[in-house]
Amino acid sequence: MLNLSSSYSPTHSVRPRSSKNAIIVAPTYSFTQKTTTVSYSWPPTITGVERIALSAQGDLQRVLSAYFARPISIAVVYEVTHWQRSPDTPPELLKHPGAKAIASASPATPIIQTRQVHLQCSGKIVCTATSTVRITSPNAAHLFLVDKYAIGQTFRRLESLPVFELLSVGLGSDSQDNDINPGEHSLEPNLQRRYKLTVPSFDCDIVEVFPDRNMFIHGEAWLNDRAPAGNDATGPQGTSLQKFKLDTSHANVLENTSNVGRVFGISFILVFIYELVILIIGRGVHAK
Repeated sequence: MLNLSSSYSPTHSVRPRSSKNAIIVAPTYSFTQKTTTVSYSWPPTITGVERIALSAQGDLQRVLSAYFARPISIAVVYEVTHWQRSPDTPPELLKHPGAKAIASASPATPIIQTRQVHLQCSGKIVCTATSTVRITSPNAAHLFLVDKYAIGQTFRRLESLPVFELLSVGLGSDSQDNDINPGEHSLEPNLQRRYKLTVPSFDCDIVEVFPDRNMFIHGEAWLNDRAPAGNDATGPQGTSLQKFKLDTSHANVLENTSNVGRVFGISFILVFIYELVILIIGRGVHAK
């Protein structure tokens, strides 16, 4: 018989990444009485703001809300839930979480849900999260399946700080292909991470895709569709933006130089005409 606590794992597959802009490591987090250190082997083009988002430990909504200074909402794309009546029975599809199913949640008979949600800000998708959630207590099952708290809010309602394990970070395309081969010196269309959040009665395996890295550069302008598009407008650490500004400044200098030349040319012509008029008038006076 299949047992959800051991052999059954309806998690989405994430293939290992070999790109030099991707990593698969466990996080390094340490602290002393006065010092806290978060250290990862980040891909070389990751920016500081992106590192903050990638380090979020079950509170990505809060982090993104602080960044955009706007509410972040959750929109469910799909949910598929399985449960077991007993350790010896096969998993069953759970369409409606009734009291019996909720009460049965335990380490021996967990409830497992695969789900995908969109994190939205001002109507735009800022992150797509695909998760496998394993629930092993009636309290956690009720909060998540009946009260419909999202993952981060469920941890807070459980009043438990989850153990955070970052499994991978990488750059990718708009497709969901995990074989990532990004360019060395350009912002790729999206940023991805996979991580785990775990407390004794509620643990999650989550893949998040941030659809456009430009949002971490332009913020509100990106939300309002006022941000420059493409790598010509953005680059690692703002490199291309700086180049754009330099090119624009150079064009302005050329234009200003051209304008100065026109002014001098017109002034020369006016002086010549003035001298010519004086000469003609002078000859007329002497002739009289």
